[in-house]
Amino acid sequence: MNILLTSTARRIDFVGFFQDALKDAGIDGEIIAADPEYNAPSLQAGNENYVIPQQTDTNYMEAIIEICKKHHVDCLVPLNDWEVPDISAHKKELEELGVSVFAPDSNIVEKVRDKGKYQELLDPLDVKTPLSYFTVEDAKKALEKQEVSFPLIVKPRNGSASIGIEIIDNVEDMEFAYQHAVRKIKESPLDDATSKEPEDNVIIQEVIVGDKFSVDMFNDLNGRFLTCFARKQLGMRGGDIDRCITVNIPELTDIAQRLGESFGHAGYMNTDVYFNGTDYYVIDINPRFGGGYAFTHLAGADIPAAIIALTAGKEVQEAWLHQKPDIELARHDIVVPINKQKVRQALEE
Repeated sequence: MNILLTSTARRIDFVGFFQDALKDAGIDGEIIAADPEYNAPSLQAGNENYVIPQQTDTNYMEAIIEICKKHHVDCLVPLNDWEVPDISAHKKELEELGVSVFAPDSNIVEKVRDKGKYQELLDPLDVKTPLSYFTVEDAKKALEKQEVSFPLIVKPRNGSASIGIEIIDNVEDMEFAYQHAVRKIKESPLDDATSKEPEDNVIIQEVIVGDKFSVDMFNDLNGRFLTCFARKQLGMRGGDIDRCITVNIPELTDIAQRLGESFGHAGYMNTDVYFNGTDYYVIDINPRFGGGYAFTHLAGADIPAAIIALTAGKEVQEAWLHQKPDIELARHDIVVPINKQKVRQALEE
């Protein structure tokens, strides 16, 4: 069984999780790592390693399909927000090649990538989201009516990696932050990831103050909910969890199950949930295998093993779907030498 992990970046641990799962299952195969940067640390860890075009490049999917054909890939797992829309749009073509694609369908990706649609998406599920406004004028009116109060947060509707996010405490700063977010969108791949104009791709939201949680949900290839995991965030770095403690909180499990069953997506999704002391609010939904899973893996779960079993049409073991609670964990960096001989171009020039 050959498994393609895309946009692996620094995630040497993920490559290792899948290599270990193949070995434990007694299945011969290769873990293929692919990333736009030739010197991504993860490209030193795969059995095969490829440089691919940037996720927003018009040749991105050509490279992915070429790798799938060349290595008879059985399973594809995306790790980056920006690539998921393209992969989802080509799911049928990939499946015709015999690839099991652990990514949601395009209609779900479109909904969850747009924070402006969360209210209509989550209200029917009785899941709370922050009050949101699409223009500075709308936010001003809400402030005047005392519907909302400072601080507020300004950010792209389809944001990723904390690009263009500002927390503001007054109207003057709000106007500046709005224009700042527009500029950041124009300068980043976010501009290519939506049909909206940059000026229409900004949202102003109330700030939920309280404990922050990263909550994951995992479905099988038919969209059947299998499990969920939650971690209380203790520290962040570069938009990713740096320190956390695993938690099994019934309210978070309930929210994740409602989302997973309603979305009916294939594979892994990650959400950010804040607790203000009274209610839980879903702030963000990411339609891919989140980096925070690494903490859950060390706390006893084994989703790579489940992905391999689902790809092979075998039974998923219950033990793979559970983490131990109250395990405090933290990331650390390692340094790897870059051997260019290990890395190949997906598209030969």
